[in-house]
Amino acid sequence: MTGLTGALLVAAVALTGCSASGSTSDGREAVGPGPDNADVPYPDPETSELAVDPDLTDPAQDALSTFALDIDTGSYTRFRDAVANGMSIDPSEVRTEEFVNYFAQDYAAPESGLGVSVDGAALPFEPEHRLVRVGISSAPVSNAARDDADLALVVDCSGSMGDAGKMETTKTALRTLVASLRSTDRVGMVCYSTEARTVLEPTSLSERDGVLAAIDDLAPQESTNAAAGLALGYDMAMSMRTEGRMTRVVLISDGVANVGETDPDGILSRISTEAKSGINLISVGVGITTYNDHLLEQLADQGDGWHVYIDTEAEAERVFATGLTGSLVVAATDARAQVEFDPAQVSGYRLLGYENRAMADEDFRNDAVDGGEVFAGHTTTALYEVALRDSKSREPFVTATVRYLDDSGAAVERSSTLAGSACATSPREASPRLRQDLVVALLTDRLVGGPWSSVVSGEDLRAEAETLPAALDGDPDVTELVDLVHQVTT
Repeated sequence: MTGLTGALLVAAVALTGCSASGSTSDGREAVGPGPDNADVPYPDPETSELAVDPDLTDPAQDALSTFALDIDTGSYTRFRDAVANGMSIDPSEVRTEEFVNYFAQDYAAPESGLGVSVDGAALPFEPEHRLVRVGISSAPVSNAARDDADLALVVDCSGSMGDAGKMETTKTALRTLVASLRSTDRVGMVCYSTEARTVLEPTSLSERDGVLAAIDDLAPQESTNAAAGLALGYDMAMSMRTEGRMTRVVLISDGVANVGETDPDGILSRISTEAKSGINLISVGVGITTYNDHLLEQLADQGDGWHVYIDTEAEAERVFATGLTGSLVVAATDARAQVEFDPAQVSGYRLLGYENRAMADEDFRNDAVDGGEVFAGHTTTALYEVALRDSKSREPFVTATVRYLDDSGAAVERSSTLAGSACATSPREASPRLRQDLVVALLTDRLVGGPWSSVVSGEDLRAEAETLPAALDGDPDVTELVDLVHQVTT
């Protein structure tokens, strides 16, 4: 064995370590990390022989890591589609959190709102370092319990949608969505090319055949006026708003905009305004060619929704059939996390991903600053590389706090901690899902040429990935991940 599965792993096992555990406390307005205690002085850390890594943040200088939560998965499925077509995606389109979000986790679901947990394991290629996993899960909601839905479907009908099967993928996704809705739900549909037009007035799903016929009639046309399409779609959504029902805009597009307002900032301005009124945007990307990843991801962020990429009929089924309620029902609004590291125990840390979701530390408890929306039954994960001074300490070296607004608009905070002695001594001793997340993080690091790619070979990554299916009962998503790892490392 080599690398992750050989001598370096043996070195990691020599460390003292742990089960994945942490103490958890909940409550509204609980005291946690943030501006309220940012001025508390830390004890001077003891001198350590551990060299300061230039890739890591020194907690003595900045002990807090703050970001808005994100449940997007589009970056991973776009990567999967690219590999299937013998292509690659630009490193700037690789978002680690979206890769990790795609896979099942093992967090306990809270009874309401959001729950938070923290666990960790020694990194075999850097034995003094830990991979720390901050896991956030939302309460599930049954389809029977959800409010009726009013959906404004905004469909890109531009000429570029005629390429690479984009329009057929769009129709498949829409048919799947419509088939999964209740007869008491309503949909309307806007089609945009050079101009935007209404192709289906708001219609009850008791008239499902008429809705499906309108979908069948969609066809690629001329240029792409995305701003006009979204403006008309939001107008339709506003006209559909009814007390006791939820209103959503669902955009399906390749993200290209070449006429009308083409600047992303201009297109985003109205989206952000409408999101504050409770109309969330679900951004659905299609098509491996001529694709604007940045616009579609940012539309979802500004629209207080989430971004997915549909590459297969099975993915459409996963998002719009099996996971329909989780696609529509918001479990927590303006959600953000703040992770605090103890400088006496930590010499450096690095958040993997969330580059687009960073927040100022002082805004953690400022609810006027927009956070992220977490939909029902979803999980989101933040991974950190953490350099410890003392792996045997029983005192918490990290505290993770999530803050969000509940249905009444009240702020809720929940926290969890982790001590060095509670970290697994190696990935093999950790939770199988934490091992899975390590493989995903190593993959994204390799795709972007990150700091781990110089010390973990493709052979090492493949060897670690190959252990996952047996540990996770043949999870088909994980089996597919192993195949993708093989394809990009050989």
